Amino acid sequence: MRQMIMSHKWIVIILCILVGIYFLWPIITEESTIMPDSSVLAADMSKENTEKEVDSNFELSDGKITSNTDEKDIIVYVTGAIQSPGLYKVSSVSTVGDVIKGAGGALPYADVEAINLAETVQGGQHVHIKFNFHGNPEALLRNQKININTASVKELDALPGIGPTMAKRIEEYRQSKGAFTSIEDIKHVKGIGDGLFKKIRDRITV
Repeated sequence: MRQMIMSHKWIVIILCILVGIYFLWPIITEESTIMPDSSVLAADMSKENTEKEVDSNFELSDGKITSNTDEKDIIVYVTGAIQSPGLYKVSSVSTVGDVIKGAGGALPYADVEAINLAETVQGGQHVHIKFNFHGNPEALLRNQKININTASVKELDALPGIGPTMAKRIEEYRQSKGAFTSIEDIKHVKGIGDGLFKKIRDRITV
């Protein structure tokens, strides 16, 4: 009988210990948890807010990041040494280089060094591309035929096989004999034979 009472006491003691551990364990684990450093937490929050502020300026569209900044269409007038002069509707963030490309590109002998291709265009802006012929006749460099009745000595001199002396003779012939009635009449000028005429016949007109 005494042994049974002793065994019951031990059972009660063990149960009390287990119950105590059950109720005290959450308190012990809560106190042992390490609280994060307030400065680190503040830095993380600041970084998160900054990232949100930056990301708010962009949006994801079709897998590409695009700017939310409004881009308006403006009208720009393009003239000069350009393939297709005229009025063009472009984005307000377009550059002079973009406009030239949209107009078909610059012509040969365009003086692109005189303009800033990186400049952002403004609404109503007139973009003019100058020619730079480096002293050569504009009509000849544009592959236009030279009118032998109106061409200057300099323009005649630029024809293949025609030097300054021959160009001067052509001018003197016009002054003394009158205008040429056909391109073949230029062979009446001293020094211009069939061989030289073949070189220039596709480059001259009357």
